[in-house]
Amino acid sequence: MTRPGPTVEADDLVPSGLTFAEVSLRLSHVYPVETSPWGVRTFRFDILVDGTVTGTISLRPAVTHLLTHLSGQVGFSVEPGFRGRGLAAKAVRALLPAARAHGLDALWFTTTPDNAASRRTLEKLGCALVESAAVPADYVSHGSGEQVKLRYRLELLGKV
Repeated sequence: MTRPGPTVEADDLVPSGLTFAEVSLRLSHVYPVETSPWGVRTFRFDILVDGTVTGTISLRPAVTHLLTHLSGQVGFSVEPGFRGRGLAAKAVRALLPAARAHGLDALWFTTTPDNAASRRTLEKLGCALVESAAVPADYVSHGSGEQVKLRYRLELLGKV
């Protein structure tokens, strides 16, 4: 699909029509492996409500230690003026067909113990808290004081 600016190319592993409730996702960027900060091909979507961008969500559809223990296979952010409406959880639900298309049967999420909003979102989704893990000293966020990650897992079988 083409928009003003760079061309964003999807493939059969990014289904069209990713929606849940009032949230729809629009592919905004594909990071090839060579330039991806996560070392895997990554898909970033705008989270839309009534055509307005309310945040972003990324799918990193691979199983690596970095993704399952430190950064997560999914990352999301909702703009401050749109928080408190459950949009992150709805965006994750909209993203599930893309995760399944990549052969994932579960998704890993990570957050910090002090990120109450993210923890509430993950709990609302039905994610299981697997463990609290130390952030290694050589991981980028450790330098800014992040010392612990909470690891959550969402089973995809039967999830809508």
